[in-house]
Amino acid sequence: MEPRLSKRSAALAAGALVLLCTLFLLGRPGSTAEHDAYRTQLRQLRVATAELELDVLRQRVGMREAHGSTGNDFDALEARARMLRAMPAFLPDEGMRSLTASLDAYLRALQGSRALLATAREKDEQFAALCEVFPRNVFAAHAALPPGALRAQVETLGGDVLTASRLHGKDFGSRVEASIARLEQARKGERVSTDAFAALHVLETQARELTVLLRSADASFQALLDHSASSEAERLITTYLQLQEQSQSRAERTRIVLFGVSFLLVIYVLVVLVRLARASAALGELNRGLEARVAERTQALSAASAEARASDARKAAILEASPDGIVVLDEAGRVVEFNPAAEGNFRLTSARAVGADFLSLALPASLPAAQRDSVHAALQKDSGPAARVESPCLRADGGVFPAELTFARVHGDGPPRTTVFVRDLTERKTVERMKNEFVSTVSHELRTPLTSIRGSLGLLEGGIVGDLPAQALDMVRIARTNTERLIRLINEILDLEKMESGMLELKLQPQTAQDLVESTLLGVQGMADAAHVTLRSDVEGTPQVKGDRDRLIQVLTNLVSNAVKFSPQGGSVVVASSVAADGRVRFSVTDQGPGIPEEKLSRLFGRFQQLDASDTRSKGGTGLGLAISQAIVEQHGGRIEVVSRPGHGATFHFSLESLRAPAPSPGAVSPVPRDESRHNVLIVTADADLSALLRGLLSHEGYRVVRAATIAEAVQAVDTSLPDALVVDTQMPDGHVLDWVRRLREQPRTRELPVLALSGRATDGTAGVGTPLLVDWLPRPVDETRLLKTLRYAMRQPGQARVLVVDDDATTRRVLCAQFERLGALCIEAADGESAVALARDTPPDLIVLDVGLPRLDGFEVVDILRQGKGRATPLIVFTGRELSRTDQRQLTLGITRHLTKARSSEEELVNSVRELLNGLLARRDVAATEPRKALP
Repeated sequence: MEPRLSKRSAALAAGALVLLCTLFLLGRPGSTAEHDAYRTQLRQLRVATAELELDVLRQRVGMREAHGSTGNDFDALEARARMLRAMPAFLPDEGMRSLTASLDAYLRALQGSRALLATAREKDEQFAALCEVFPRNVFAAHAALPPGALRAQVETLGGDVLTASRLHGKDFGSRVEASIARLEQARKGERVSTDAFAALHVLETQARELTVLLRSADASFQALLDHSASSEAERLITTYLQLQEQSQSRAERTRIVLFGVSFLLVIYVLVVLVRLARASAALGELNRGLEARVAERTQALSAASAEARASDARKAAILEASPDGIVVLDEAGRVVEFNPAAEGNFRLTSARAVGADFLSLALPASLPAAQRDSVHAALQKDSGPAARVESPCLRADGGVFPAELTFARVHGDGPPRTTVFVRDLTERKTVERMKNEFVSTVSHELRTPLTSIRGSLGLLEGGIVGDLPAQALDMVRIARTNTERLIRLINEILDLEKMESGMLELKLQPQTAQDLVESTLLGVQGMADAAHVTLRSDVEGTPQVKGDRDRLIQVLTNLVSNAVKFSPQGGSVVVASSVAADGRVRFSVTDQGPGIPEEKLSRLFGRFQQLDASDTRSKGGTGLGLAISQAIVEQHGGRIEVVSRPGHGATFHFSLESLRAPAPSPGAVSPVPRDESRHNVLIVTADADLSALLRGLLSHEGYRVVRAATIAEAVQAVDTSLPDALVVDTQMPDGHVLDWVRRLREQPRTRELPVLALSGRATDGTAGVGTPLLVDWLPRPVDETRLLKTLRYAMRQPGQARVLVVDDDATTRRVLCAQFERLGALCIEAADGESAVALARDTPPDLIVLDVGLPRLDGFEVVDILRQGKGRATPLIVFTGRELSRTDQRQLTLGITRHLTKARSSEEELVNSVRELLNGLLARRDVAATEPRKALP
């Protein structure tokens, strides 16, 4: 088919030609009338400015002015210049700014010329006035002088001034100054009267003043000529002409560019039109093919429509046959569709339900506001999985039935719809009630007789009816063991049922990880000893969680007992706790057992699951422990996970939210502040005077002190935060303090807590009480030295006496260490201040021997840093070659401090000081290092 141009294409071509002509016209050069008028105004301004300056010169030399140089003439020039601010429109903004700057410069020059001219004329007027007075002064001086050279010189000065006044500038000034010089020379040779001297002085002063006035006027005129406004006018014209020339150049370039663009546009349009003509033929062919395909698709759509109608019929049948009620809601929550099952649930026909508000229709008026809000929130949920809530629903006849409502938001082509699936839970609730009744029956009717059976068998086994034959005793033992197993099984089943039904109540209280781990290990220690397995705890820091203590110990006990069961003889089980990177407290139990195959990990936490059928017989257990533990941990907000490789043991771990220590409530006893920079001492006494004495003494030594006035307050303080030591008064009003101390020794958390007892007599109810219960007895009144010594021993790390030797000279350190080691001390060396601080913090020494001149940190800085921590009470020997002033000695003080100078102190004096400050540690053998502390029976 031949391509052809349609009428529309021809019209497009004509339009392109018209556009070309328009662009060409727009690109023509503009009118020059505006330019010519503005240029003429500029030239007139320049001519007027030149004429004004010429008249100024004429007036200066005494000629007649042609046009005038008054203030009105200057005003006229300013008016002309301001009229030039209306610039031609063809100038660009930048050009207008440049021309405006030139105009401003001209106006400033014009104003400057005006001011200079006024100044010059003012000087001329003063000069003329003075010239009128000057002859009278010459006559007065002439009359006052006697005949002679001085009088002749006065006549000469008068003649010079009068004749030279017709001159200007340098000539006048030089002639008058020469005459004044000759007059002064002549006056030096003669003696004149006072009147003559005064007349001469006035004459000379006026002559000089005339010289100054004439020179000032000449200078003003010279400045006017040097900075004339006519030069600025010429510069203004030059600037404008340059800008006009640039504008013409830009206009010419613009015309060329517009013409080129127009020409390319026409070519482009013609090419497009030709291509469109060619494409129209192909389009016709495609149109015919499209019509054929439309006919085919119409037939296919008819078939699809029939299939859709069939699908809709099937969906309607499903909707009709669904056992659950299905309600479709619009955006406003009004009912759009109501299936037969929903009609049966609500006892309401579809015709009455459609258009009604669903929440008003379905929810009873007596429904609590919180439950109503949860249903409304589920209805408003716009994204994510379907929301499911349980709520009582209202029937049309006034009845109420339990229902499960599932809200699913459906987004389609039209407005969004919400589908509500209503499931009647009446039958399920009946079944649950029956199950609860069964659980209650099991709890009462089975556990009670089983408990009696276990107790009876235990009495038989214990020989209450006499010794049993060995065979009968074995049978009783078997019966008791299986009875206990059956009771455990029933308890675990009941626990699971409570957890699944949400009826298990947790007593959430702040718990320390250390207490949970130690209590768990204490409970399973007998089992581990029987299995020859070692239990170890590894608790980092003092993390706290909020949980049910008994339930968490149940979880850890279950995990540890499983680890003991599957560990080989001689193996070990590690129970660890630490704060993870995410801030949660992580508990873990690691064993050295055979490990767990990966394919069996998924079955670990199922009910009645044993990874090996032989485990039930060889290891015992019901298979419910891990399931119960997982449920308990989940209720605490965590989850038990397992890491294991066959042959390498297994690690069970879970994490709980970390708990910060709560602030004390008003009126409650303040907990022991956990300031890691100080040792914390809890004083338990009702004696306010004793408390004040001890507080002042211990605070001065760097301890942080808290007082409890009663045993009840002391118990609360210790439970809240464990102190580093206790100082207790045996005479308390609310009980026997030693009974409380005995209870502390029975708890793993406080078993090693140092306790110092204060007593009026050495035997105040203390018969039979020894070191396992108390660190030391202190009689009253208190021996301060003994108290501080005892506290120091109680809170130091066990082992050999440690001396930190700090000196930058290696030879000195070796000599000192050799002397101290002969005394039985363990020496730690530091060559600089930074190392000394690090060592003192890492392993607190019993004594520091310190030099002052140290690299990095000197001795003063070391002492300042140690004062801010627990090292503030450490004994110190400053052993230096420097002479120390009293101020230096006060600054170099920690605990008990001795200041020795190397050049003056003998070896014996140094050794005696070390022996004195170690205060018995050299001969002491730490009991805790040799034998464990025993708890009282």
